Amino acid sequence: MNVDFEHLREFYARGASVREIFNLGVRYRAEGRKPIDLSIGNPDVKPPPAYYRALREVVKECEHSSENLHRYMPNAGFPEVRRRVAAELAVELDVPFEPRHVMITAGAANALDIVIATLLWRREQEPGVAGKAGEAGEQRDTTPEALLVAPYFPEYETLIRGQHARCRAVAATADYRLDLEAIEAAIGPATRLLVLNSPNNPTGAVYTAEELSALADLLIRKRDELGTAVVVLEDSPYHRIVFGEHQFAPMVKHYPYTVFVSSLSKSLGLAGERIGYLAAHPQLAAGEESSAVFSAALSAALRMRVVNAPALQQRVLARIGIGPHVDPREYERRAVALGQILAPLGFRFAYPQGGFYLFAEIPERFQDENEFRAVMHAGEDPLLYVPGTVFGGEAYRRSVRLSACVPEAEIQRAGAKLSSALA
Repeated sequence: MNVDFEHLREFYARGASVREIFNLGVRYRAEGRKPIDLSIGNPDVKPPPAYYRALREVVKECEHSSENLHRYMPNAGFPEVRRRVAAELAVELDVPFEPRHVMITAGAANALDIVIATLLWRREQEPGVAGKAGEAGEQRDTTPEALLVAPYFPEYETLIRGQHARCRAVAATADYRLDLEAIEAAIGPATRLLVLNSPNNPTGAVYTAEELSALADLLIRKRDELGTAVVVLEDSPYHRIVFGEHQFAPMVKHYPYTVFVSSLSKSLGLAGERIGYLAAHPQLAAGEESSAVFSAALSAALRMRVVNAPALQQRVLARIGIGPHVDPREYERRAVALGQILAPLGFRFAYPQGGFYLFAEIPERFQDENEFRAVMHAGEDPLLYVPGTVFGGEAYRRSVRLSACVPEAEIQRAGAKLSSALA
């Protein structure tokens, strides 16, 4: 049997860009250079003391227990953890979640993966209706489709295409708000999923309650028109990293066909511990039978991928809940400092309303991003960033994403590099 290496290369390439930049930083350091790495959203603010107290308590409990507390558990998570997360989310998001609506996952990425795998699964081909000529046995294309609001986190496309589903990008407005007319025009009979990310990676846009309410109305109209509801996958790992007077507004409160996904990676600075959760709106699969089928399908997808979220971190979560978080003002200060460096140098951008990033267009003096990159990667202090094309293609070919989740000293180094190169 021949191995389809071309397929493997294509699959790898879809998610390779950010990894390659990370590896480039490793290479530069090995060469003795000192890169300024503004490419990766790797939170550096430490968790608050409450986390470490709970972690010590959990380790002590496990060590001194007469039982082995490191055994297998239910795939969806410990019951006491699901109870606590459901209770806190019910208050925070104003949705009557119960434990059965919640699953504890190995980070938000794991939650995204299992929801996408469950909702976009299909048979290779399903029997279709007769064609125009009435020929029997004619097949119809049953490929499901997911909508992405561009610019978008590139891993969405990797996960969707991994299910042999189609992606359709719908560009946000010029100021990165939801373009409701474009979204409505893009929805068709094959549309199964709309991925919504607020605060947005890479732009930092935080969608308002008014925007989301209007989107919910639109989606209900399309459900009535098409006979099938589009499910919203609400990916909100930055929902506690919101700046100034802006407030996070949840789509799940406005639209019953929503799965809310988040994690403690950003809010608590626990990206390496892989602890997250998903919560399906109680009306998403109405009726006991439908709800049981949906939960079983999610659980099966979870087991096929990681089995369950880490036990130690789940036990910590049972003690502290999902409320504690780092101070978002620290990331806001850094984003503002980075913006104050970029603006006088000719970069065009909107200050982020939340998250870790600035998404900026490069100065007009550069012909393209390749020319800009050559200047930024030169010397003993190469400046690393993520090209805008990663987040939605050629429409963002003059944009770059710069991460503000680095110490302020690194932001100042970036400022010196940029000022020297662009003087």
